[in-house]
Amino acid sequence: MMDVSRLGFIKGIVASLGIGALGGGRVFAAPPGWKPPKGANLAFGVVSDTHLRTMHGPSGRPGRNWPHKYFAAALKYFRDQNVDAVVHCGDFAHRGQVEEMRFHARVWNKVFPKNRAPDGHEVVKLFVTGNHDTDGAGYGEFVKNNYPDPEVRAKHVLQTDMAANWERIWGEKYEPVWHKEVKGYHFFGRHYNEPKVALVSCLRLNAAALSESGAQGRPFFYMQHSRPLWDVRKVLLRLSRGARPMSFFGHNHWSASSWNVIALYRGNVPCIQVPSCEPRGCGGLVGDAWITKASLSRDDQVCKGRQGYIVRVYDDMIVISRREFGAGGSLGEDWVMPFGVVSPHPFSREGLKKAAGEPQFPNGAKLSVKLEKGVGVGGKVGKGVGERRDSNLELELKTPTDLHISIPLANGNPKCRVYAYEVAIKQVAADNAATGKSAEILKAVYAAGVNLGMGHEPNKGVTTLEIGRSELPKGGKFVVSVTPLTSVGTRGRPITANVF
Repeated sequence: MMDVSRLGFIKGIVASLGIGALGGGRVFAAPPGWKPPKGANLAFGVVSDTHLRTMHGPSGRPGRNWPHKYFAAALKYFRDQNVDAVVHCGDFAHRGQVEEMRFHARVWNKVFPKNRAPDGHEVVKLFVTGNHDTDGAGYGEFVKNNYPDPEVRAKHVLQTDMAANWERIWGEKYEPVWHKEVKGYHFFGRHYNEPKVALVSCLRLNAAALSESGAQGRPFFYMQHSRPLWDVRKVLLRLSRGARPMSFFGHNHWSASSWNVIALYRGNVPCIQVPSCEPRGCGGLVGDAWITKASLSRDDQVCKGRQGYIVRVYDDMIVISRREFGAGGSLGEDWVMPFGVVSPHPFSREGLKKAAGEPQFPNGAKLSVKLEKGVGVGGKVGKGVGERRDSNLELELKTPTDLHISIPLANGNPKCRVYAYEVAIKQVAADNAATGKSAEILKAVYAAGVNLGMGHEPNKGVTTLEIGRSELPKGGKFVVSVTPLTSVGTRGRPITANVF
């Protein structure tokens, strides 16, 4: 592991997190060779947007069609990882109802009775409310139609008295902005729509604690439901007293499978987007325009994930592990955020791509090409760089009008997970000799099960793509080439097949 002092975090973090240093990038990772030591100083779980829901009306009960099992699975995983705390970035209660928040508390108390882990140590709740807890769905037509009587509404809607309901449900005082210390690290949380002045007051009240954290080279953590805007980030920096803030936020339901939307470096504050862990699942894959010139196909193959993080803090780095809580499993490589300044910069595009690696198709698989309705068949295995590579890539023309492509899982590099496939279809030379032009189309498709844990992809990870005959190059002969991609644009070796 590279020797980066903790004080380097203070002296160099502005340079290492500045937008200029990032080259416009929005993600982070460490270059090969960065490995955390054994035993973290602090470990905490992170979830958001669990959206547990009751049936309509005062007599409704929680859990029907909106099961708590994913939230419970996340908490159990955190418990098994021996976390010191759990962050929830808001949107507990889908309709802003007391019973929906109470449903979360019942699950929490089963996994962490009296806020304790099995070995007896306290697991600290680091919770903030979201818009579904406080307004929007809570006070829209739902409330009007189902709780027309003000007295009944007061019993069932959180926002009628959030402070009293919060204390009754969670057993702790509701504060617009709270501060908690966990194993020497400081956390601040701001409930949804609470005034910025409350954040300023809380940071000033804890100036001594922040100064001590800065002297020790330690970061502090800030949570709210939606992405912190510039005015909030400016407050965090101005009142940080030498410590460096890192923020976690939810709300967007974006998938943690993509490296492009997780860390948004705004005003030198890393803002880490937390995916949804709600029953309906998160599937938002955004920020992918630069990994391929083709538009990425969005369909049911990507599957819905229920996701979250384990964050481990060491003397000289922070490591974020991505997890899916439905079927289980890792979402891919850990994100590693080293403290201090190194060269080449680990957050640069060059360093990022080195960390992401290149997905590859496995060796030894067979190529299968099928054409129906009497059309001839031909195919060959594409070459890699300096070697032949096989694959069980299967192309099947079921009718004269459509081309159906089945792509095997590119898991030949176990340290790098495939995110998408680029599919190029090009006429062979004989067919375009008359015009002297090469007809080619370019398609791209997300890898099947990309929102699920590794090893839990449907159909053994086979990804399918259908292309209409009208889109194909004119002429009866063309070559199909498939290249595996990561979400940061690194590319593996292609596999090819000839179609006649």
